[in-house]
Amino acid sequence: MGVIHKLKPEVLSFIIENKQNNPALSCRYLTSLVLEQLHIKVSKSSINAIFKENNLSMPIGRRRKLKKKKFNMPVLPVIEDINKKGDGSIFQALGSGKIEPSPFLQDQEKEKIAEEKTAQEAAENKRKQEEARKLEEEKAVQEAELKAEKEKWARLAEEEQKSKQPTNREEVILPKVELVAPEILPEDRVCSGAIILKALDYLIGGSKEINAAISRAIGGRPEDSLNLTEALIFKSLFGKDKFSTLGDLIGVQYSQEKLSSYYAQIKQITDIGLDTAKIISNVFTEAKGVKVHFIDGSIIHLDGQLHSSWPATRFPYDFSNTAVDLKNNLNKYFLQGQPLVLFSPSGYDILPKDFFNLLLNIGSKDNYPDSLTLFGNQLEELDNIPLKHEHRYTLVFGLWPWQFTSSRKVKKIGDFYLKYIKEIDRDLYLGEIEIDLFRASSNQSLSLKGCAVKTDLKEKIRLVILNSDQQAMGLDALAGIYLSRWPNFEEAFQDFSRKIELFTYAGTEQKFFSKDSFGMDTAGLTMELTEIFANYIKMLDAYLRWHFLPAEYAAKDFSSTSDCFYKIPVKLTASQSRVRARTLVSQDYQFLKDLEYLNCRMNERQISSTKGKIFWFESAFK
Repeated sequence: MGVIHKLKPEVLSFIIENKQNNPALSCRYLTSLVLEQLHIKVSKSSINAIFKENNLSMPIGRRRKLKKKKFNMPVLPVIEDINKKGDGSIFQALGSGKIEPSPFLQDQEKEKIAEEKTAQEAAENKRKQEEARKLEEEKAVQEAELKAEKEKWARLAEEEQKSKQPTNREEVILPKVELVAPEILPEDRVCSGAIILKALDYLIGGSKEINAAISRAIGGRPEDSLNLTEALIFKSLFGKDKFSTLGDLIGVQYSQEKLSSYYAQIKQITDIGLDTAKIISNVFTEAKGVKVHFIDGSIIHLDGQLHSSWPATRFPYDFSNTAVDLKNNLNKYFLQGQPLVLFSPSGYDILPKDFFNLLLNIGSKDNYPDSLTLFGNQLEELDNIPLKHEHRYTLVFGLWPWQFTSSRKVKKIGDFYLKYIKEIDRDLYLGEIEIDLFRASSNQSLSLKGCAVKTDLKEKIRLVILNSDQQAMGLDALAGIYLSRWPNFEEAFQDFSRKIELFTYAGTEQKFFSKDSFGMDTAGLTMELTEIFANYIKMLDAYLRWHFLPAEYAAKDFSSTSDCFYKIPVKLTASQSRVRARTLVSQDYQFLKDLEYLNCRMNERQISSTKGKIFWFESAFK
């Protein structure tokens, strides 16, 4: 024991490099990783001996940090503002001591603060005027939409009166529903907390796909029946005495008779139960991640929620996503020309090789991505997407001040100015920054520009947002691109780190979300359509508890989340691009901490309604 027998240099190098990149990696994890990547079986004792020989062993005993229940975000004096010397050269701000400013610089700083305050007040007045103008415009748009919706139902009712002649098609003629215009509710209204499940339904597309199948069968337009289909699906959440609450959730108030008539119509569609069950099973298919194939044959692995790149397929199942949502995101980034937005590279000391290679090649003219392969939680291939290289791919990501201090050098930090980030409705101080990233082992480096972020002018830098694209971009525009995807960046870092740490110790024992326990494969044969719809709601709840709530909720049931979240009132307020969902709870609400965690996870997904507006969840007192 403790003796390393005949390990090839590349095996030793692989073990040492992975341990240096992530000191928390255990012998057990590296044993599996070596077997998976290099197809060589190495014992844990041999790997432990390599750790000792290279001074990579972790301290003996229980780690003190594991006893902490809270993960406080460190704000370290790692990145300081860079001043210029008299000769014009820029000296490094990382790892240096504090520099005392001269009296002249102090006067300049006071003048700058005064100017900043004046500019802030002017910007605030301008913003208030702009908000008032937008409110008027949005009110006019909402009134026009309501008018158009009522005209649509009147048109459908008129068409219904004319469509009395039998068709020549040799199929069952379905009875038509009497189209009486329902009550269209305004976008600004109060509904139940079940809007959380409705937003999740928007994310995975269940109701949309079910309604599309119904529309094809009855020969109608999907937009004409979508609200009716949604009402039938979510009906199981509400009793007969709370039927109006269903309308508040859907946005359209239907009568019992209307829904009963529509349900009777769609029940006559051949195999509607089987088709619906199949659709539900498909939308809950999870993708653990995606392999990005480059033309030189290299592969970069990204997790399903696009937090980061990884050296292989071994990363937390917590970062899995539905294949539907992952495809939608990949479509934006690789087919529509939008920047690929990743949360952050994993690790602390050395910039990971896979992330560095992604940066080198993502915008390359010579070695660009040529295909994407989605894979499931059991590493099975789900889909392959060829890329035509019609767009120039770019990458935007976050970097923390304490990360990779031995793999980066700050070249420049500009002045900070208060900017309003409309994507998150928040004021932040932004400053231009330029950083060199390098890997000494490969003697490669690259220079990236971006913006440094502060929440207060006098504090240290909280976050650096970098862009692989060298073309000029406004700091507020760059910050908006990143923060619209990761709006609660400091809380998100805590959650990201916690899940990686849990996976490091749990390893292969960690479980993933499974749709099999709901029996959707046979539901079309054994369940009524109403039961299938009710089962879909329970699957939405289970998926919410698994991916959007703290880990302990995975073992709870529907009644628990219903009491905690679905029954509380929510105020919906719509703007031109956003639907703000404010949960009407007080600061002493029993489950407030879990609700705030849920809001953060929901906001990271950029969930869009049928009208294209992004949901934003928050508590009323914020």
